[in-house]
Amino acid sequence: MRRLTVAVLLCGSAFAPAACKRAAQHLNPGIELLSVLPMDDPHAGAQLVRGFYSLEGNPWRWTAGKFSVILRPPPGAAQNGARLELKLNIPDAVFQQLGAITLSATAGRSSLAPEKFTESGSHVYARDVTASALAGDRVSFEFSTDKAIPAGQIEKRELALIVTSVGLVSK
Repeated sequence: MRRLTVAVLLCGSAFAPAACKRAAQHLNPGIELLSVLPMDDPHAGAQLVRGFYSLEGNPWRWTAGKFSVILRPPPGAAQNGARLELKLNIPDAVFQQLGAITLSATAGRSSLAPEKFTESGSHVYARDVTASALAGDRVSFEFSTDKAIPAGQIEKRELALIVTSVGLVSK
């Protein structure tokens, strides 16, 4: 537990205010939605719906156990589908406290296969998304982990994963 506290303090997040977004209504019509969203993009906050915290000292954000994002389907996705890629990290201190973490996701109303991460470090959650789930000019993706460090245990916010980018790439 002490290691996690040190790791969180080193990340500069111990006293950072939560910046979770509550609804997609904050989307500014003047901002073009991206298909691939790096967390350090200046406009990333417009597409992060909920469960993402403020940008940390590096190009990443902590997430809560449940988080969501809106992405623009890439060209041709309505005909060919696309591949969802969530680049994430499970810090060693988090893994030591929680153990293996299972990540589940939905694309609109379509469930994507979960993945169990059995070691700390950098990972990519990658799943094919059907063309029917990518109709329209925006798609909501909901993510959920089976466990997270509860708010108040280490700091005031719930902690699950570190995310560096999320996006849809053409097949």
